[in-house]
Amino acid sequence: MNSNKSLKKEKKYGVVGIGNAIVDIFANVEDEFISENKLEKGMMKLIDESDIEHLNKRIVASKQESGGSAANTIAGLASLGNNVAFIGKVKDDILGRSFEKGLSDLGVLYCTRKAAEGSPTACCIVLSTPDAQRTMNTFLGISGTLASEDIDEKIILDSKIIYLEGYLWDSDNAKKAFLKAIELAGKSSGEVALTLSDSFCVERHRDEFLELLEKHTDILFANEDEIKMLFQVSTFEDAVKCCRNKRAVFALTRGEAGSVIIEGSRQYHIKPEINIEVLDTTGAGDMYAAGFLHGYINNKHLSICGRMGNLTAAAVLPHFGARPGISLSDILKRSGYK
Repeated sequence: MNSNKSLKKEKKYGVVGIGNAIVDIFANVEDEFISENKLEKGMMKLIDESDIEHLNKRIVASKQESGGSAANTIAGLASLGNNVAFIGKVKDDILGRSFEKGLSDLGVLYCTRKAAEGSPTACCIVLSTPDAQRTMNTFLGISGTLASEDIDEKIILDSKIIYLEGYLWDSDNAKKAFLKAIELAGKSSGEVALTLSDSFCVERHRDEFLELLEKHTDILFANEDEIKMLFQVSTFEDAVKCCRNKRAVFALTRGEAGSVIIEGSRQYHIKPEINIEVLDTTGAGDMYAAGFLHGYINNKHLSICGRMGNLTAAAVLPHFGARPGISLSDILKRSGYK
């Protein structure tokens, strides 16, 4: 069982995600393409509609699917058999309807009204290089206009955990929506999980993220670079020391070094999965969060939650795109978990 506060079993939804509603467009490129287009390899860059049009003309898309970091995690949780929901803004256009159908087909309740006016639905061109690094070019479109009135109060009150995507903190309207969801979760004994999204996102909003961590966050997801940026330290070991002084559970991913779970003075090192073919790292962090949260809402020990996260993250690596083309439930069952 988790040693933090227990989660009420009678709630209808295990997790509701709140994040950017984005349609992902995937393409394989060489390193030269990244440098020629003045992109920073392995990072996420916010671009405008004209930049998206420019890149679209220069790539050969291999795949398109509904995406966004939090939406990917919620899709993973649905694949694991959990009752989940997602809140994110799209326009009532071709991509918006495609986004909604993509989640609905997976059994996710999409509970945000599509906008009749405004910017187009957000999209992200994900460029994968031969070394499996992914460089994301994101046009946020209408997704950043998510506002307090888009938060479905009934869904939040009936959820064990709300899962907040750090990327959405770039929008002032979305900040207010987050805070409303956090307040509602607090009223219903719900827990708050936050993913830091990427190190540049942390750099932009470090003080606010620290305040969220201190006052509202029960579970924090971050990779090694993000947690070091948050605490402004140079080593992972120093970051771990900072985590021990906080009340939250920390789920920290380290790539080939596995992951580390920290809860106060307790620390669990989860060994990485071995003999995994790495085709594309897109979505690995999102799937890690899905596996971890699956264990968490089903009252597994934190070390087991971390192992589940490692397993579901590894499942996406041999596949092109942010979501594995196989059943995550089968992956866990083969390793003796439910």
